[in-house]
Amino acid sequence: MARPTILDVAAAAGVSRATAARVLAGAANVDPVMTASVKRHAELLGYETNFAARVLRGGRAGAIGLVLAFNELGSIEGTFFTSVLKGAAKGLSAGEVQPVLLPADHEDLDRIPRFLRSGAVDGAIVILQHEITHLVDRLMDSPVPVAWVGRPDEEPGAAAIVVDADNYSGGVEAARALVDAGRRRIGIITGPPDMAQARARTQGWTDELARHGIAPGPIVHGDFTVDSGAAAMARLLQRDPQLDAVFACSDLMASGALRVLQAAGRAVPGDVSLVGFDDVAIATASNPPLTTVRQPLEEMGRTAAEAVLARVRGEQVPSEHILPTTLIRRESL
Repeated sequence: MARPTILDVAAAAGVSRATAARVLAGAANVDPVMTASVKRHAELLGYETNFAARVLRGGRAGAIGLVLAFNELGSIEGTFFTSVLKGAAKGLSAGEVQPVLLPADHEDLDRIPRFLRSGAVDGAIVILQHEITHLVDRLMDSPVPVAWVGRPDEEPGAAAIVVDADNYSGGVEAARALVDAGRRRIGIITGPPDMAQARARTQGWTDELARHGIAPGPIVHGDFTVDSGAAAMARLLQRDPQLDAVFACSDLMASGALRVLQAAGRAVPGDVSLVGFDDVAIATASNPPLTTVRQPLEEMGRTAAEAVLARVRGEQVPSEHILPTTLIRRESL
């Protein structure tokens, strides 16, 4: 039996070849009734888009770059970037576009921008971490659409797309949970001071404590790793040995903090309540499991992918997508 063509789909759906082609290419401006008919008959006929030919006709590469820090390639399974990467890959797969992994580090000033100028990809999704913040300036004038998962500290350019969680509200939720648990000497392990997310979480925490008439406890900085959380927790205990609560602005730092608290003979949550941020695998693997502020990480990755693909197709896309956080209560509160 001959393989069905787009003409067969168009005839069965009762539309023109051009309309069928636009629907199957993912256009969003086709009449919904026609769109449903084309998709239904394409499925009934077993029609498969000749993606390579479509790419050649459109002058596109048919691929989107996924930029992440080199050090994350060997990190603990289930950390921040893993879920974002999964969501982005799902979004690109649904759009019939190939993801291309582009690891970068602080020494890599020109390779990623040069690759984006080469025409090898139609756009990029940057999973922003402290190690690759230098790319913000380098990609400001990118010739292809760029979506940032995580708000860059600098302006990423008028054409950039930013996908982030509501970090300020997440800080508010963490502080409120600790206050509601009866805690009053509350310290914080925040992230690098040049990361917008860290500052927003800290500001939300500070403002919520103020609303309850509670002075913020000591503030120390980490870099969103287990070891930095452990070192920060040791500094917190030096500054205020009577701390009864800690908000760690990532689950990895919370895990490091938990280790130090337990080594110091401080029971969690008996003596000290502990709240993390992210809701990655280590939160449930900890003993006790961590109460944490969940970022919708997979949804953030998928949103970035869908936004980039829409921009590649020439559609109007909002420059900012802020997704809500949720407090997940476990046994460390």
